[in-house]
Amino acid sequence: VDIGAISENGFNDPYVKVTLMPEVDTKTRQTEIQRNSANPVFDEIFKFPVSFEDLSEKTLLLQVFDYDRFSRNDITGDVRVKMCDLDVTTEVEVWGEISKTDKISCDRPEILFSLSYLPSAGRLTVVILKASNLTASCSKEFPDSYVKVTFVYGERKKKKKTATKRAANNPVWNEALSFDVSEEGLKHCRLVVSVINCHHSNTAPLGTCILGMNERGREVAHWQDVLRNPRKAIAMWHGLHV
Repeated sequence: VDIGAISENGFNDPYVKVTLMPEVDTKTRQTEIQRNSANPVFDEIFKFPVSFEDLSEKTLLLQVFDYDRFSRNDITGDVRVKMCDLDVTTEVEVWGEISKTDKISCDRPEILFSLSYLPSAGRLTVVILKASNLTASCSKEFPDSYVKVTFVYGERKKKKKTATKRAANNPVWNEALSFDVSEEGLKHCRLVVSVINCHHSNTAPLGTCILGMNERGREVAHWQDVLRNPRKAIAMWHGLHV
């Protein structure tokens, strides 16, 4: 499929987000990023928890993105497939024309942070910049929130957290948290970033994202960019998932 023509700036690193609408869960499903390809082949399988009876009322939404570590609204186009038009009792191949889309709504909670690695010091620095849309639209109360960052390497865990921002739907922290790790160890560790609501007695997270070489989509792409660009701070928005 040639998708280069639908992007005015050229299509470099595409990936596809797959959603069944109305949504059946909060899990994010997206393909791997295909680097430097206007004709990507993904060949990936995604599963949804939905009954056969409910499936006919659903629409499969395929959103095509061009990966950009600085942008949240990097959607280029989408394809919508009404499930009632398909015979899903047998395997079926569906082709759809990509409709150009300028942007998507950003009503889900997200967090922006940068990562940088200094090989000479063996130090990974996480700068928690800000978050957005932490409050559900039905809620009138803004949370008191802080960010907890857990560095996981094998059986070892090290946790650090930011200060608490009071009553903020879009809090700004600009706080740096550092962890000691060797350059080889950086390839095998994970970083768990959680936004915590202080109002909850059990400190349940408002949302979490996990970065590392074994993750998918933006979470692994961010990590790979850091490995390829030592000493450089690389910032990226990430969705927060419950």
